[in-house]
Amino acid sequence: MTIKKILLLLFFFGNMMLATAQQTKMINVGDHSLEMIQAGTGEYTVIFESGFGTSYKVWGNVASEVMQTNQVMLYSRAGTGNSEANPNLHTLEQAVKDLESLIEKSSLKAPFILVGHSYGAFIIRAYASKHPDRVKGLVFVDPAHEVMMQELKMVDSAKAVKDIEMQNSLVPAKFKQENDAINKIFEKAQLPDFGKLPQVPAVVLTSVQKRTNPELFLHEQKGVEVWRNLHNEFFSQFTSGAHVVTANSGHNIHREEPELVINAIKQVVQLATKERARQEHEAKITALSEKLNQASALLDKRKEQKAEALVSDALKSSGFDERTINTIAYLQLGNPQSIAVAVLIFKFNTLQYAGSANAFDSYGEALMQQGKTKLAEQQFNKAIELATAANDASTLKNSRSNLEKLSQMKKGK
Repeated sequence: MTIKKILLLLFFFGNMMLATAQQTKMINVGDHSLEMIQAGTGEYTVIFESGFGTSYKVWGNVASEVMQTNQVMLYSRAGTGNSEANPNLHTLEQAVKDLESLIEKSSLKAPFILVGHSYGAFIIRAYASKHPDRVKGLVFVDPAHEVMMQELKMVDSAKAVKDIEMQNSLVPAKFKQENDAINKIFEKAQLPDFGKLPQVPAVVLTSVQKRTNPELFLHEQKGVEVWRNLHNEFFSQFTSGAHVVTANSGHNIHREEPELVINAIKQVVQLATKERARQEHEAKITALSEKLNQASALLDKRKEQKAEALVSDALKSSGFDERTINTIAYLQLGNPQSIAVAVLIFKFNTLQYAGSANAFDSYGEALMQQGKTKLAEQQFNKAIELATAANDASTLKNSRSNLEKLSQMKKGK
Protein backbone atom coordinates (compact mmCIF):
# COMPACT_ATOMS: atom_id res chain seq x y z
CA MET A 1 0.00 0.00 0.00
CA THR A 2 1.40 3.38 -0.96
CA ILE A 3 1.90 6.25 1.51
CA LYS A 4 -0.79 8.22 -0.32
CA LYS A 5 -3.33 5.41 0.11
CA ILE A 6 -2.45 5.09 3.79
CA LEU A 7 -2.98 8.83 4.30
CA LEU A 8 -6.32 8.68 2.49
CA LEU A 9 -7.36 5.74 4.66
CA LEU A 10 -6.37 7.59 7.83
CA PHE A 11 -8.23 10.67 6.65
CA PHE A 12 -11.39 8.64 6.04
CA PHE A 13 -11.06 6.85 9.39
CA GLY A 14 -10.51 10.12 11.26
CA ASN A 15 -13.63 11.64 9.76
CA MET A 16 -15.60 8.47 10.50
CA MET A 17 -14.59 8.67 14.18
CA LEU A 18 -15.75 12.29 14.34
CA ALA A 19 -19.05 11.50 12.69
CA THR A 20 -19.59 8.60 15.10
CA ALA A 21 -18.81 10.76 18.13
CA GLN A 22 -21.25 13.51 17.26
CA GLN A 23 -23.41 14.44 14.29
CA THR A 24 -22.89 17.79 12.64
CA LYS A 25 -25.26 20.62 13.52
CA MET A 26 -26.36 23.65 11.54
CA ILE A 27 -26.03 26.75 13.73
CA ASN A 28 -27.64 30.01 12.67
CA VAL A 29 -25.21 32.91 13.10
CA GLY A 30 -27.48 35.69 11.88
CA ASP A 31 -28.41 35.61 8.23
CA HIS A 32 -26.82 32.25 7.40
CA SER A 33 -26.08 28.92 9.07
CA LEU A 34 -22.79 27.11 9.60
CA GLU A 35 -22.18 23.39 9.96
CA MET A 36 -20.25 22.48 13.07
CA ILE A 37 -19.39 19.46 15.14
CA GLN A 38 -18.60 19.15 18.85
CA ALA A 39 -17.07 16.10 20.52
CA GLY A 40 -14.92 14.99 23.43
CA THR A 41 -14.59 16.08 27.03
CA GLY A 42 -11.92 17.92 28.92
CA GLU A 43 -10.91 21.17 30.57
CA TYR A 44 -10.09 22.92 27.29
CA THR A 45 -12.09 23.38 24.10
CA VAL A 46 -9.87 23.08 21.05
CA ILE A 47 -11.31 25.11 18.16
CA PHE A 48 -10.09 24.33 14.64
CA GLU A 49 -9.98 26.96 11.89
CA SER A 50 -9.40 25.58 8.39
CA GLY A 51 -7.35 27.08 5.61
CA PHE A 52 -8.64 28.70 2.43
CA GLY A 53 -11.63 27.00 0.83
CA THR A 54 -11.65 23.89 3.02
CA SER A 55 -14.28 22.41 5.33
CA TYR A 56 -13.92 21.08 8.86
CA LYS A 57 -13.27 17.57 7.51
CA VAL A 58 -9.60 18.31 6.80
CA TRP A 59 -9.00 18.07 10.58
CA GLY A 60 -10.36 14.51 10.86
CA ASN A 61 -7.07 12.76 11.66
CA VAL A 62 -6.11 15.39 14.21
CA ALA A 63 -9.44 15.98 15.93
CA SER A 64 -10.24 12.27 16.32
CA GLU A 65 -7.15 12.00 18.53
CA VAL A 66 -7.42 15.34 20.33
CA MET A 67 -11.03 14.70 21.34
CA GLN A 68 -9.89 11.76 23.49
CA THR A 69 -8.64 14.22 26.14
CA ASN A 70 -10.22 17.55 25.19
CA GLN A 71 -13.40 19.05 23.91
CA VAL A 72 -13.18 19.89 20.22
CA MET A 73 -15.18 22.15 17.95
CA LEU A 74 -14.81 22.08 14.20
CA TYR A 75 -16.81 23.99 11.64
CA SER A 76 -16.91 24.97 8.00
CA ARG A 77 -16.72 28.67 7.21
CA ALA A 78 -19.53 30.26 5.21
CA GLY A 79 -19.63 28.82 1.71
CA THR A 80 -17.48 25.77 2.49
CA GLY A 81 -18.65 22.23 3.24
CA ASN A 82 -22.37 22.30 3.98
CA SER A 83 -22.28 25.80 5.48
CA GLU A 84 -24.49 28.39 3.83
CA ALA A 85 -22.90 31.26 1.98
CA ASN A 86 -22.73 34.57 3.81
CA PRO A 87 -24.86 37.15 1.97
CA ASN A 88 -22.41 39.81 3.13
CA LEU A 89 -19.11 40.45 1.38
CA HIS A 90 -16.42 38.13 2.73
CA THR A 91 -13.81 39.94 4.81
CA LEU A 92 -11.55 38.83 7.61
CA GLU A 93 -13.70 40.89 9.99
CA GLN A 94 -16.81 39.06 8.79
CA ALA A 95 -15.13 35.67 9.23
CA VAL A 96 -14.18 36.56 12.80
CA LYS A 97 -17.73 37.77 13.48
CA ASP A 98 -19.05 34.40 12.27
CA LEU A 99 -16.71 32.56 14.62
CA GLU A 100 -17.75 34.77 17.54
CA SER A 101 -21.43 34.15 16.80
CA LEU A 102 -20.88 30.40 16.42
CA ILE A 103 -19.13 30.21 19.79
CA GLU A 104 -21.93 32.17 21.44
CA LYS A 105 -24.82 30.33 19.77
CA SER A 106 -23.34 26.90 20.50
CA SER A 107 -22.60 27.89 24.13
CA LEU A 108 -18.93 26.95 23.95
CA LYS A 109 -17.15 27.51 27.25
CA ALA A 110 -13.63 28.87 27.62
CA PRO A 111 -10.75 28.26 28.07
CA PHE A 112 -10.03 27.83 24.36
CA ILE A 113 -7.04 26.46 22.47
CA LEU A 114 -7.18 27.79 18.90
CA VAL A 115 -5.70 25.87 15.97
CA GLY A 116 -5.46 27.61 12.60
CA HIS A 117 -4.11 26.49 9.24
CA SER A 118 -2.90 28.92 6.57
CA TYR A 119 -5.57 31.64 6.17
CA GLY A 120 -7.21 30.23 9.30
CA ALA A 121 -4.23 31.59 11.25
CA PHE A 122 -5.42 35.14 10.48
CA ILE A 123 -8.82 34.30 11.96
CA ILE A 124 -7.53 32.77 15.19
CA ARG A 125 -5.09 35.64 15.63
CA ALA A 126 -7.96 38.11 15.31
CA TYR A 127 -10.21 36.19 17.71
CA ALA A 128 -7.43 35.77 20.28
CA SER A 129 -6.60 39.48 20.12
CA LYS A 130 -10.24 40.42 20.67
CA HIS A 131 -10.83 37.85 23.43
CA PRO A 132 -7.50 37.39 25.23
CA ASP A 133 -9.21 36.29 28.44
CA ARG A 134 -10.79 33.27 26.70
CA VAL A 135 -7.78 32.01 24.75
CA LYS A 136 -5.09 30.05 26.63
CA GLY A 137 -3.08 28.59 23.76
CA LEU A 138 -2.45 28.85 20.01
CA VAL A 139 -1.31 26.39 17.35
CA PHE A 140 -0.40 27.74 13.92
CA VAL A 141 -0.22 25.15 11.13
CA ASP A 142 1.92 26.55 8.30
CA PRO A 143 0.25 29.92 8.90
CA ALA A 144 -0.21 32.62 6.30
CA HIS A 145 1.64 35.86 7.03
CA GLU A 146 0.38 39.28 6.00
CA VAL A 147 3.75 40.49 4.68
CA MET A 148 4.46 37.30 2.74
CA MET A 149 3.85 38.72 -0.74
CA GLN A 150 5.64 41.93 0.13
CA GLU A 151 8.72 39.95 1.16
CA LEU A 152 8.53 37.70 -1.91
CA LYS A 153 8.32 40.75 -4.19
CA MET A 154 11.45 42.15 -2.59
CA VAL A 155 13.28 38.98 -3.60
CA ASP A 156 11.77 38.63 -7.09
CA SER A 157 8.80 40.82 -7.96
CA ALA A 158 7.97 39.16 -11.28
CA LYS A 159 7.83 35.67 -9.80
CA ALA A 160 5.79 36.85 -6.82
CA VAL A 161 3.21 38.48 -9.09
CA LYS A 162 3.09 35.30 -11.16
CA ASP A 163 2.27 33.34 -7.96
CA ILE A 164 -0.70 35.61 -7.31
CA GLU A 165 -1.95 35.32 -10.89
CA MET A 166 -1.71 31.53 -10.80
CA GLN A 167 -3.55 31.38 -7.46
CA ASN A 168 -6.32 33.63 -8.78
CA SER A 169 -6.74 31.55 -11.96
CA LEU A 170 -7.21 28.32 -10.01
CA VAL A 171 -9.75 29.58 -7.47
CA PRO A 172 -13.29 28.21 -7.91
CA ALA A 173 -15.95 30.90 -8.30
CA LYS A 174 -17.55 30.07 -4.93
CA PHE A 175 -14.31 30.98 -3.13
CA LYS A 176 -13.49 34.12 -5.09
CA GLN A 177 -14.61 36.49 -2.33
CA GLU A 178 -12.48 34.75 0.27
CA ASN A 179 -9.54 34.78 -2.12
CA ASP A 180 -10.05 38.49 -2.79
CA ALA A 181 -10.08 39.16 0.97
CA ILE A 182 -6.76 37.35 1.35
CA ASN A 183 -5.23 39.26 -1.58
CA LYS A 184 -6.26 42.57 -0.01
CA ILE A 185 -4.47 41.61 3.19
CA PHE A 186 -1.35 40.78 1.19
CA GLU A 187 -1.61 44.05 -0.74
CA LYS A 188 -1.75 46.07 2.49
CA ALA A 189 0.80 43.79 4.15
CA GLN A 190 -1.06 44.12 7.42
CA LEU A 191 -4.08 42.79 9.26
CA PRO A 192 -6.89 44.97 10.56
CA ASP A 193 -6.17 46.19 14.08
CA PHE A 194 -7.84 43.63 16.32
CA GLY A 195 -5.53 44.36 19.24
CA LYS A 196 -2.48 42.66 20.66
CA LEU A 197 -2.13 38.89 20.75
CA PRO A 198 -2.25 37.46 24.29
CA GLN A 199 1.00 36.10 25.71
CA VAL A 200 -0.01 32.43 25.80
CA PRO A 201 1.78 29.17 24.92
CA ALA A 202 2.07 28.83 21.14
CA VAL A 203 3.44 26.35 18.61
CA VAL A 204 4.20 27.31 15.01
CA LEU A 205 4.51 24.49 12.47
CA THR A 206 6.41 25.34 9.28
CA SER A 207 6.74 23.30 6.10
CA VAL A 208 10.04 23.60 4.20
CA GLN A 209 9.46 20.64 1.91
CA LYS A 210 11.62 20.69 -1.20
CA ARG A 211 9.84 20.20 -4.52
CA THR A 212 11.59 18.82 -7.59
CA ASN A 213 9.82 21.12 -10.05
CA PRO A 214 8.10 23.84 -8.03
CA GLU A 215 5.36 25.70 -9.90
CA LEU A 216 5.24 28.54 -7.40
CA PHE A 217 8.04 30.91 -6.44
CA LEU A 218 6.90 30.40 -2.83
CA HIS A 219 8.01 26.78 -3.17
CA GLU A 220 11.45 27.57 -4.61
CA GLN A 221 14.42 27.68 -2.25
CA LYS A 222 14.36 31.48 -1.91
CA GLY A 223 10.60 31.48 -1.37
CA VAL A 224 10.87 28.79 1.28
CA GLU A 225 13.52 30.85 3.07
CA VAL A 226 11.17 33.85 3.15
CA TRP A 227 8.40 31.62 4.52
CA ARG A 228 10.59 30.15 7.25
CA ASN A 229 12.05 33.50 8.27
CA LEU A 230 8.59 35.04 8.60
CA HIS A 231 7.52 32.16 10.82
CA ASN A 232 10.67 32.56 12.92
CA GLU A 233 9.93 36.23 13.38
CA PHE A 234 6.27 35.58 14.15
CA PHE A 235 7.07 32.96 16.80
CA SER A 236 9.63 35.23 18.48
CA GLN A 237 6.82 37.26 20.08
CA PHE A 238 5.83 34.28 22.24
CA THR A 239 7.76 33.37 25.38
CA SER A 240 6.42 29.83 25.73
CA GLY A 241 6.04 27.08 23.13
CA ALA A 242 7.98 25.85 20.11
CA HIS A 243 8.67 26.45 16.43
CA VAL A 244 8.63 23.10 14.64
CA VAL A 245 10.01 22.87 11.11
CA THR A 246 9.26 19.88 8.88
CA ALA A 247 10.56 18.92 5.43
CA ASN A 248 8.40 15.80 5.28
CA SER A 249 5.10 17.40 4.35
CA GLY A 250 3.82 20.27 2.26
CA HIS A 251 1.44 23.05 3.19
CA ASN A 252 -1.19 20.64 4.54
CA ILE A 253 0.80 19.41 7.51
CA HIS A 254 -2.37 18.41 9.37
CA ARG A 255 -3.20 15.91 6.62
CA GLU A 256 0.27 14.65 5.77
CA GLU A 257 1.80 14.61 9.27
CA PRO A 258 -1.18 14.83 11.64
CA GLU A 259 0.97 13.62 14.54
CA LEU A 260 2.90 16.91 14.45
CA VAL A 261 -0.29 18.89 14.97
CA ILE A 262 -1.56 16.48 17.62
CA ASN A 263 1.71 16.78 19.54
CA ALA A 264 1.66 20.57 19.17
CA ILE A 265 -1.83 20.73 20.68
CA LYS A 266 -0.78 18.43 23.53
CA GLN A 267 2.23 20.61 24.24
CA VAL A 268 0.17 23.81 24.26
CA VAL A 269 -2.44 22.22 26.55
CA GLN A 270 0.28 21.08 28.97
CA LEU A 271 1.91 24.52 29.01
CA ALA A 272 -1.47 26.23 29.42
CA THR A 273 -2.28 23.94 32.35
CA LYS A 274 1.04 24.78 34.03
CA GLU A 275 0.48 28.49 33.46
CA ARG A 276 -3.02 28.27 34.89
CA ALA A 277 -1.70 26.48 37.99
CA ARG A 278 0.97 29.17 38.39
CA GLN A 279 -1.60 31.95 38.17
CA GLU A 280 -3.88 30.22 40.66
CA HIS A 281 -0.93 29.77 43.03
CA GLU A 282 -0.04 33.47 42.74
CA ALA A 283 -3.67 34.42 43.40
CA LYS A 284 -3.67 32.28 46.56
CA ILE A 285 -0.41 33.87 47.71
CA THR A 286 -1.83 37.35 47.13
CA ALA A 287 -5.03 36.55 49.03
CA LEU A 288 -3.05 35.00 51.89
CA SER A 289 -0.70 37.99 52.06
CA GLU A 290 -3.66 40.31 52.50
CA LYS A 291 -4.95 38.18 55.38
CA LEU A 292 -1.53 38.07 57.02
CA ASN A 293 -1.28 41.85 56.82
CA GLN A 294 -4.67 42.07 58.52
CA ALA A 295 -3.45 39.66 61.22
CA SER A 296 -0.38 41.84 61.76
CA ALA A 297 -2.61 44.87 62.29
CA LEU A 298 -4.66 42.92 64.85
CA LEU A 299 -1.48 41.93 66.71
CA ASP A 300 -0.45 45.58 66.85
CA LYS A 301 -3.75 46.21 68.63
CA ARG A 302 -3.04 43.27 70.99
CA LYS A 303 -5.91 41.22 69.59
CA GLU A 304 -3.93 37.98 69.56
CA GLN A 305 -6.89 35.56 69.51
CA LYS A 306 -8.53 37.28 66.54
CA ALA A 307 -5.20 37.38 64.72
CA GLU A 308 -4.59 33.67 65.31
CA ALA A 309 -8.11 32.77 64.14
CA LEU A 310 -7.63 34.88 61.00
CA VAL A 311 -4.29 33.23 60.19
CA SER A 312 -5.71 29.77 60.79
CA ASP A 313 -8.74 30.34 58.53
CA ALA A 314 -6.57 31.91 55.81
CA LEU A 315 -4.11 29.01 55.79
CA LYS A 316 -6.89 26.42 55.70
CA SER A 317 -8.55 28.24 52.78
CA SER A 318 -5.28 28.39 50.84
CA GLY A 319 -5.03 24.62 50.60
CA PHE A 320 -1.23 24.84 50.90
CA ASP A 321 0.64 21.83 52.25
CA GLU A 322 2.96 21.74 55.28
CA ARG A 323 6.13 22.46 53.29
CA THR A 324 4.62 25.49 51.50
CA ILE A 325 3.22 26.91 54.73
CA ASN A 326 6.60 26.39 56.40
CA THR A 327 8.30 28.31 53.59
CA ILE A 328 5.81 31.18 53.90
CA ALA A 329 6.41 31.30 57.65
CA TYR A 330 10.20 31.54 57.21
CA LEU A 331 9.74 34.39 54.75
CA GLN A 332 7.71 36.20 57.40
CA LEU A 333 10.33 35.35 60.02
CA GLY A 334 12.96 37.14 57.94
CA ASN A 335 11.13 40.43 58.44
CA PRO A 336 11.54 41.82 62.01
CA GLN A 337 8.08 43.39 61.77
CA SER A 338 6.44 40.08 60.90
CA ILE A 339 7.95 37.73 63.50
CA ALA A 340 4.73 37.57 65.50
CA VAL A 341 2.77 36.57 62.38
CA ALA A 342 5.43 33.96 61.53
CA VAL A 343 5.00 32.44 64.99
CA LEU A 344 1.26 32.05 64.38
CA ILE A 345 1.90 30.37 61.02
CA PHE A 346 4.42 27.93 62.51
CA LYS A 347 1.99 27.20 65.35
CA PHE A 348 -0.73 26.43 62.80
CA ASN A 349 1.52 23.80 61.21
CA THR A 350 2.06 22.04 64.54
CA LEU A 351 -1.71 21.86 65.05
CA GLN A 352 -2.42 20.66 61.50
CA TYR A 353 0.54 18.28 61.31
CA ALA A 354 0.88 17.13 64.89
CA GLY A 355 3.09 14.20 63.87
CA SER A 356 5.65 16.33 62.05
CA ALA A 357 8.97 16.76 63.87
CA ASN A 358 9.95 19.48 61.41
CA ALA A 359 6.83 21.52 62.20
CA PHE A 360 7.69 21.62 65.93
CA ASP A 361 11.36 22.31 65.27
CA SER A 362 10.45 25.28 63.01
CA TYR A 363 7.94 26.59 65.55
CA GLY A 364 10.64 26.37 68.21
CA GLU A 365 13.05 28.41 66.06
CA ALA A 366 10.44 31.17 65.66
CA LEU A 367 9.74 31.24 69.39
CA MET A 368 13.48 31.31 70.12
CA GLN A 369 13.88 34.31 67.80
CA GLN A 370 10.95 35.94 69.57
CA GLY A 371 12.73 35.41 72.91
CA LYS A 372 10.22 32.94 74.32
CA THR A 373 12.82 30.45 75.45
CA LYS A 374 10.64 28.24 77.65
CA LEU A 375 8.04 27.66 74.91
CA ALA A 376 10.81 27.17 72.36
CA GLU A 377 12.41 24.47 74.52
CA GLN A 378 9.09 22.61 74.68
CA GLN A 379 8.85 22.58 70.88
CA PHE A 380 12.40 21.32 70.40
CA ASN A 381 11.86 18.51 72.88
CA LYS A 382 8.66 17.55 71.10
CA ALA A 383 10.50 17.61 67.77
CA ILE A 384 13.23 15.33 69.22
CA GLU A 385 10.58 12.91 70.47
CA LEU A 386 8.86 12.74 67.08
CA ALA A 387 12.11 12.62 65.10
CA THR A 388 13.41 9.75 67.26
CA ALA A 389 10.20 7.76 66.71
CA ALA A 390 10.30 8.43 62.96
CA ASN A 391 14.06 7.79 62.66
CA ASP A 392 14.38 11.30 61.20
CA ALA A 393 18.10 11.87 61.67
CA SER A 394 18.19 15.25 59.98
CA THR A 395 15.49 16.88 62.12
CA LEU A 396 16.85 15.15 65.24
CA LYS A 397 20.26 16.70 64.66
CA ASN A 398 18.76 20.12 63.95
CA SER A 399 16.54 20.12 67.05
CA ARG A 400 19.42 19.07 69.33
CA SER A 401 21.51 21.86 67.83
CA ASN A 402 18.69 24.32 68.48
CA LEU A 403 18.46 23.17 72.09
CA GLU A 404 22.18 23.86 72.44
CA LYS A 405 21.70 27.36 71.00
CA LEU A 406 18.85 27.90 73.42
CA SER A 407 21.07 26.82 76.31
CA GLN A 408 23.73 29.29 75.24
CA MET A 409 21.10 32.06 75.08
CA LYS A 410 20.04 31.32 78.65
CA LYS A 411 23.66 31.38 79.84
CA GLY A 412 24.15 34.69 78.06
CA LYS A 413 21.34 36.19 80.06
